[in-house]
Amino acid sequence: MSVRTSDSGQTALKHTLRTRKRKAADHKHPVNVIHHEEATFGEMLADKISSGIGSWTFLIIQTVAVAIWMAGNAYLYFNFDPKPFILLNLLFSIQAAYTGPVLLLAGNRQSQKDRLTLEHAAEEADKAEVQNVEILKAIKENTEVTIQILKHVEALVSDHMAEDAAKVSQQGA
Repeated sequence: MSVRTSDSGQTALKHTLRTRKRKAADHKHPVNVIHHEEATFGEMLADKISSGIGSWTFLIIQTVAVAIWMAGNAYLYFNFDPKPFILLNLLFSIQAAYTGPVLLLAGNRQSQKDRLTLEHAAEEADKAEVQNVEILKAIKENTEVTIQILKHVEALVSDHMAEDAAKVSQQGA
């Protein structure tokens, strides 16, 4: 047996799926919204720089650049920074002088974001706890009603069985 769907049904399904995807894409976690709304220009810059510095792309580019610098100055014709590469050492020192504080700034921002995430999680846990208590109360009330109905049904069955037994005994006598 095959099930056929109409074109309008398929169109409606596709529209619903697209709408759901769009809503999910538009959703932003409250912590991220707060974290980015409160960020100053310097903090956002520190985040961007630290994400770049902490990437494999940066490490590979820096390694290739240093290798070219050293090979070019040691073995090739442009010899503007001969061994022991004092200019390269100066550039690394400058990079380290700025990289350390930028990474600390980004680390502080991440710890602030973690704190906001924990606060949000605690708020959500409190809401869930209240909902769980309400659900448990409703379940308890439903259980009590179910027990009352069960007792009523048992009484009716018992009365019905007694009536049937009385009828059988009257017919047998």
